Amino acid sequence: MAANDPFKPWERAFVREAGLVVTYRCQISCQHCNVEAGPHRTEEVALGEALDWIGQIADYRNGRIRALSFTGGEPLYSVERFKTLSSFARERGLFASAVTNAYWASTREGAIALLRQLTGLQALSISTDVHHQKQIPFEWVENAIAAAKECGLPYDVAICTEDVEDPEYLRVIAQLEQITAPNTIARVITFPVGRARMSLDASRYQHTAEPVKSACLMAGLPIFLLDGRVVACIGPILSLTSPQPLAFGSLRERSLQEILDEAEVNPILHAIRIWGPRYLVSRVREAGLAEHLPPSFIKNSICHACYCLMSNPRLVQFMAELAHDQEFVERVAYGRVYYLKETEMVELLGLPT
Repeated sequence: MAANDPFKPWERAFVREAGLVVTYRCQISCQHCNVEAGPHRTEEVALGEALDWIGQIADYRNGRIRALSFTGGEPLYSVERFKTLSSFARERGLFASAVTNAYWASTREGAIALLRQLTGLQALSISTDVHHQKQIPFEWVENAIAAAKECGLPYDVAICTEDVEDPEYLRVIAQLEQITAPNTIARVITFPVGRARMSLDASRYQHTAEPVKSACLMAGLPIFLLDGRVVACIGPILSLTSPQPLAFGSLRERSLQEILDEAEVNPILHAIRIWGPRYLVSRVREAGLAEHLPPSFIKNSICHACYCLMSNPRLVQFMAELAHDQEFVERVAYGRVYYLKETEMVELLGLPT
């Protein structure tokens, strides 16, 4: 889901939304896909397991999680499976949305007919960019937007690029601005993991000496992967399989309540939510570990600093030690109160108020 989703009736607080990867199947194999989805992939979540996880999501803290985004791969690869999952999510009180490439919108009439079948679906996030358009024509995206409007479905459009000055990227933006409002367009810097690491031209990225100075709005939106792993966000960290602070555990080993209750007091996670990964980069430098950081950071990509922290074993070790530093923990807990108006961490840790 995009950070400027226009259809959210609640604030972006911690664990109010979640995402479920339902498959790595996809009609296309985009160069920039961080999970390497495509027609050759066969993996999909077992239906019974997915329904169990959705039930746990709906039950968590009596409905704390308000929205569930189905993603992949292409969650509409199997329309019948998606109908079952999205309808169950909506029945359980979750606001169900889907991240889609709009492969199903080759005609406007067909797109409208499909969306009318999906009675559990309440919103769409449509992905398009130069990479998608090599296989999914822009006209199909236009049809999907028109169908969403016709069916009364809120939507946004997510567009990735390696270079915000790229003429082709600007062309797509201009096309979108002709058919949809600016606040429905979410712009993201493509990150070089997965297939993108091998197939994209790294020289196209612009770099800066310092990471983006911004809190991360996505770190409070956990993602549930096909194998049961729960990670903090839909960003490039989901490609990491080694232990790191933003990997919360597995639903095949522990309950969702145990996993998310533990995340509630995860100081590394919440430092990123409050101050962004740049703050942790500064702590790394203060600790004399700058040699483990890259010489520069991808411009406008908050994910780059975070990925560099979470993928480096020495920095993961440092963050594990930092997470047990009482002064740091208290700074984060009270920071949540001051900046985010969240008292849970202070209360759970028994800190004075």
